[in-house]
Amino acid sequence: SVRTQSAHRIPAAAARARPLMSSVPAAGASAAGPSGASAFLSFAPSAPTAQTLPRSPASGGSASASAAAAAASSDAGRGSATGAALTSAASAVVLVASAARGGKRARRRRTAGGRVERHFFNFGTPEPEIDANDPGRVGVVKEFQNGSGDFVTASRSDFGWAVVSEHAASEQDGYWPGGAAEGEVKQVWRELRLAKATEDDRPPSVNEGTGQTVVKVSVKDGETPVQVPYCMPLAYPKTMCAIAMAGQHLQGALPLDDVPFQRCLVVGLGGGSMPVWLNHTFPDGRIVVDALEIDPAVIEAATSAMGFPSAAVRPVANARAAAEDAVSGAGGESLRMYPIAGEAFLEALGEKAAGGDYKYDMVFIDAFDKAGRVPPVLVDPEGPFLKALSTLLTPKAAVVMNLLVGMTGSGSSGGAKEIEAMVYAVQQACCSSSGEAFTVRTPMNESSGNQLYGFLTAGREGSRDEPLKEALKNAATAVNEGFPADSVGSPLRFDFARRVIFAYQDWVCPETPPPTLKELEAEEAAKKEKKLSGGGGWFGL
Repeated sequence: SVRTQSAHRIPAAAARARPLMSSVPAAGASAAGPSGASAFLSFAPSAPTAQTLPRSPASGGSASASAAAAAASSDAGRGSATGAALTSAASAVVLVASAARGGKRARRRRTAGGRVERHFFNFGTPEPEIDANDPGRVGVVKEFQNGSGDFVTASRSDFGWAVVSEHAASEQDGYWPGGAAEGEVKQVWRELRLAKATEDDRPPSVNEGTGQTVVKVSVKDGETPVQVPYCMPLAYPKTMCAIAMAGQHLQGALPLDDVPFQRCLVVGLGGGSMPVWLNHTFPDGRIVVDALEIDPAVIEAATSAMGFPSAAVRPVANARAAAEDAVSGAGGESLRMYPIAGEAFLEALGEKAAGGDYKYDMVFIDAFDKAGRVPPVLVDPEGPFLKALSTLLTPKAAVVMNLLVGMTGSGSSGGAKEIEAMVYAVQQACCSSSGEAFTVRTPMNESSGNQLYGFLTAGREGSRDEPLKEALKNAATAVNEGFPADSVGSPLRFDFARRVIFAYQDWVCPETPPPTLKELEAEEAAKKEKKLSGGGGWFGL
């Protein structure tokens, strides 16, 4: 499933948020659009269907299987070797036919809402519940995966439309900041999608565009929605956080007996679930999160409908002012959101914080353009983002990058050459000579479109006899068991260990620097030019 965050390419001055007015249906109204599953559907194949023998209408295949078994038994009675073989084959056919009937029954099983219940790669048998205490676990996310939601709001900017829809949530825990709230609190899922603007400036339906994120919010009459801070419904932000925290512990930068202060940078806001989760999960006073988002429509949607706290949005006019605000403490806010492009913010911060102690311990690169590509300026080895980032990391830092890459090894973020160019650029900018890099995927039963790259800038302390994969798993287990409870008294709610090793691969730095993205683009442009200008022949190509 494709999960994207908004672009960090267009200058902020060129973008202006314009909330939708009366032309949009009222909140809660059902939006028009094609029926069917949303863009967040994870790949979920149906149960296997047996097609070995033709089936009769009356028996659904049983008669054919029985006939084959009878024929095989007859041959076996005559004592022939062929008969014995047919007996074995007939038994297999009967088993296949039985499995097919069971598969059909499983496929007919439906949820209370009338939609087919999806079981990821389990061929009709529900999986044992994983992360039972996680309010965003696999067992409940089908509530927003299996159908269209109700329209909530839409905002328009120079980047396009940001549309929020709502899905009912079966589990309610009544969360409200500061404890019990006056009046009834209802919790719902809210999904953010980005869509291109049309010539007639028509607002899109809830099914149009690309899925960005999903959050769980608490809503109450007369109050701004509040995001449930301990719930991350999507798989990839959970995996990104698991990589960063396990990596920090493995490097000795996140001891668990007395959690030290951590400064985090999140490039790409979406609905804000990852920065909100980080700010909630770490002990009070032990974390600062700087989040960056360039699309005003996304910021408007996040604060008005997705429960991201408006107090976190810093009132700054440009990158220099944002850097000044961050270094001076942002008015005491531990969660800060700057409406500034990533490269502009880091360049200004690098100048402002030069020689100082304003350094990042954990960095999350989670930004995409509308085509699903990481903005090239963020992965340009000679660009301002990576040049500044290399000076703004603590000696033992963890950097995590999200790419949209399918099981084939390519995807919206590019093919093998483009991916190697991006990973190499980040590794060279962030890691010391002892640093380590690796890649994992989000667990298959949760999503199939995210490839995460982890960079440990200093690498492991001490011996490296143990494979990095096992060391990460052990560190993740230790964090799960030893990290202090959050502000509502709960330990970490989802398992880190399986996330840091799923489809794990060490990333080995190539001996020869690969072509950069700019070089690959120039090479591709030259090929197209040659093809167009080659001419000649009968076809004039």
